[in-house]
Amino acid sequence: MYGLQRSPSPTSLTQREQTRSVPDIPLASNDPEFVNKNIRHKRPRPNDSPRSQDLFDEFKSEIREMLLTWKVDLEANVTRQIAEQTGLMTKLVSDISDLKLQNIQIQNTNIQIQNENTEIKKSITFLSEQYEDLQKEIKHLQEENREQRRYTESLESSIRDLQYKSRSSSIEVRNMPAQDNESTADLIKVITNIGNIVNFPLTASHFRDIYRIPGNRGSNKAIVAEFSSVQTKYELISRVRTYNNKNKNKEDKLNTEKLGIVGQKQAVYVEEHLSNASKRLFYLAREFARQRKYQFCWTSNGNIFLRKQIGDKQILIKSETTLKELQD
Repeated sequence: MYGLQRSPSPTSLTQREQTRSVPDIPLASNDPEFVNKNIRHKRPRPNDSPRSQDLFDEFKSEIREMLLTWKVDLEANVTRQIAEQTGLMTKLVSDISDLKLQNIQIQNTNIQIQNENTEIKKSITFLSEQYEDLQKEIKHLQEENREQRRYTESLESSIRDLQYKSRSSSIEVRNMPAQDNESTADLIKVITNIGNIVNFPLTASHFRDIYRIPGNRGSNKAIVAEFSSVQTKYELISRVRTYNNKNKNKEDKLNTEKLGIVGQKQAVYVEEHLSNASKRLFYLAREFARQRKYQFCWTSNGNIFLRKQIGDKQILIKSETTLKELQD
């Protein structure tokens, strides 16, 4: 009857569990409770079935091909590496050979250099010995030269002494102009005029000889006057020096104007009559005195003297060597 309502029939626990709703289906699929127990299991196929044999053969074939490919690749790599190693070894051997060759060349060069150095040492030793011998010879020659120079200076000094003895009573008057047709009397008059100016009267009897020495044309040739005594010579020279020292002004010293010579006024010098060698040495001494600020340079008895200043010791100039020693 359609109007009847019946209560649901009771269900078993198993049925309830099979119809139960699961909140989390993904998680429930892993739960053993919800796994379907009614799985159909297939019967395993026998190993000797035709399909299994084909798969196995196919697998073996693939493995064989893979091993063969691996073997070929391995052999190719090994061959390539061996070739590379062989090339490297060949290059290394070649480089070692080159190094050995270079080492041999260097050793040969070193031997050659050592030989050359030995020769150079021998040459240097020889040159050193030669140099020492030359030094000894030079010293010996220098000593001989000094001896010869001393001997020469000694001879020159002796000659000067002899020449001075022959001129011991003579004076030399320089820078005195010559007159036309000049005679001995004219020359004596010049010297006597000098004596009058310096307050030392002279007469013709005081003179043994008087003359002009040869000289260059156009120059004032010096007058040489030889007196009858050495004392007369010394006295006249002393008076002239005293006169010039009193007249500090150059214009007032002994000159041609004071001697009555017409023309341009010139200084007149009265000195000892020296030899040519002594004149040269006297000239060098005067130049030395001028350059080194020596106040005095004079001659006496044929000797040449220097003095730095008043009160200093006089220096006898025997030769040019003396001037060089003073310069050093």
